[in-house]
Amino acid sequence: MYVRERIDLRHIFRDSWRVMVISALWALVVVAIYDVGGVRFIGIPIAPVTTIGIVVSLYLGFKSNSAYNRWWEARTIWGAIVNDSRIWANHSLTLVTDVPGADARQAAHTLIYRHLAFVNALAFQLRKNSRLKPAQKQHVFDRRLQDVSAFDTSTRECYRRYLSAEEADDLNRYANPAVHIVRKQGAHLQRLLRDGAIDDNRIVQMAEVLGRFYDSQGRCERIKNAPFPRQITHFGRIFTYIFMALMPLALIETFERTLSEHDLTLFAAHEYMFVMVPFSMVISWLFYLVEKISESCEDPFEWGTTDVPISALTRTIEIDLMQMLDEPDVPQQLQPIDGVLY
Repeated sequence: MYVRERIDLRHIFRDSWRVMVISALWALVVVAIYDVGGVRFIGIPIAPVTTIGIVVSLYLGFKSNSAYNRWWEARTIWGAIVNDSRIWANHSLTLVTDVPGADARQAAHTLIYRHLAFVNALAFQLRKNSRLKPAQKQHVFDRRLQDVSAFDTSTRECYRRYLSAEEADDLNRYANPAVHIVRKQGAHLQRLLRDGAIDDNRIVQMAEVLGRFYDSQGRCERIKNAPFPRQITHFGRIFTYIFMALMPLALIETFERTLSEHDLTLFAAHEYMFVMVPFSMVISWLFYLVEKISESCEDPFEWGTTDVPISALTRTIEIDLMQMLDEPDVPQQLQPIDGVLY
């Protein structure tokens, strides 16, 4: 997630300079053919292109809104995971009581640490596979961080370290470790109920929180495993490029009509026609950016610049829960890298 107040213009230029160059060259070719070469029939009326531009704008607006809703849902899910994690830790510390032969503090420690394993396992699973290509340099739109080795959630050790050796090894036989970590939490609650450390009412309260963890995981997996409809993305890109290609052909005729209203020398008239080039380039660039902005929100769990910062949120949960346990070695908050929080 980009956290700077302003996006560096260098990053925007790095993502869009090719489109700017191509659109400027295409506009130059149109001016040269139409005005210098005298091939007038390539010009088209502005009205049809304006209609196409309106259609493309509406389509990109729909696409941007849909993509943002997808991103915001992912962020909302992880906000719920943060809140429920604090509730789980508080329940573990306050609802589990001492009984003969069992230490409530140790039981709470195990429940909380196992939950930290769940959160890290979920983050690891969501980012384990990515359809995005790594980027060597910082980008703004749909680019994945190239080197993720500095993040705990990039390896399985992120959740294994919070489990006993026996439990960590047992998870190796499961395709979805996070699911079975929560299942182990439920089994632990059953043992506590049997031992008398919690009663029926308390186990119901704690089981409800476990159910919310399953719900949050399922919603994350739905976003991860059901990509943004490819037809919406594909045709949005095609419509944008069609409009960018037609724009100079419509603007050239408009500029010539405006030129006829002024008494200019032949040389000045030719210069005026070339003024169309930067206008065409800017319009094309704006439509391209709108399309890329919406595309950048489509996959919120891919180590991308605009993704939900699940590594940072996981670290926040770790800090909060370990401080609730009064642990001596509490990790530090993750800091942004080049203005991006992952």
